[in-house]
Amino acid sequence: MSAMSAVNPKMLDAATIEGLCRQAAGGNGDALEQLLCHYHRRLIGFVRRKIGVQWQARIDAEDVVQEAYVAAFESISGFNYGGEDSFYHWMTRIIDHRFYSQVRQLSTQKRSTAREVTPAGSSYNAMLERCFRDSTTPSRLAQHEDAAGALMNCIARLPEEYREVVQRVYLDQEPMSRVAADLKRTEDAVRRMAGRALERLEACMGRASQYLSRPS
Repeated sequence: MSAMSAVNPKMLDAATIEGLCRQAAGGNGDALEQLLCHYHRRLIGFVRRKIGVQWQARIDAEDVVQEAYVAAFESISGFNYGGEDSFYHWMTRIIDHRFYSQVRQLSTQKRSTAREVTPAGSSYNAMLERCFRDSTTPSRLAQHEDAAGALMNCIARLPEEYREVVQRVYLDQEPMSRVAADLKRTEDAVRRMAGRALERLEACMGRASQYLSRPS
C-alpha cells in the first residue's frame, strides 16, 4: 500500500495517522516523510523551547531537527505505534538525544573558542528557492515553514555522502576546496555530486508539495 499522498498535513485524522505510522514502520519512506511533515511545526517548536535563552546563540533548532530526521529514517523500523501521538513522542525522544549530545559537546569547549551559530533558517530558504527555481509553484510556498520541514525530510533521504555535500556546500556554504579535500575528491567531482543531490531534492520537493498546505 502506498503512502496516503495529496493530503493536507493539517487535515490528517487519527485513522490516517495510524495507517501512515504502520506503513512507515514497515519501511515506507514516503509515509514517514508525510508524518514528519505533519508534525514538523510541533517538532521545531519543541526543540526551540528546549534551546531556550541559554543555548540560543550556540545551538540551531533547524540543525537539531535535521539530525533527528536523518535518525528517524535510520531507526523507524524500531517504532511501535501506540496511539495518535505516539509518533510525535517517539520523535521528541530522538530530538532530546540529539539536543543533549550537542549540549555535552559544547559544554566541553571553552567559551572563548566556542562558535556562535548562524541561524540556519535563511540557508534553508535559499535551498527552497533553488529547488523551486524551475517550478510554477508560487514563491510564497518556498517561504512557508512547512516547506522547510519537507526540505529537511528530502535531505534526510539522500545517501550519506550526498547529504554531507548538501549540508556543507549549500547550507553551511563551506568552500568547495575544503569539502573536496575532506572527501578526498576533486572539486569537479564534488561539484557534480552537489548537482546530482540538488536534482534529487528538486524531485523530492516536487512530490512533497502535493501535501504541503499553501499559505493563505
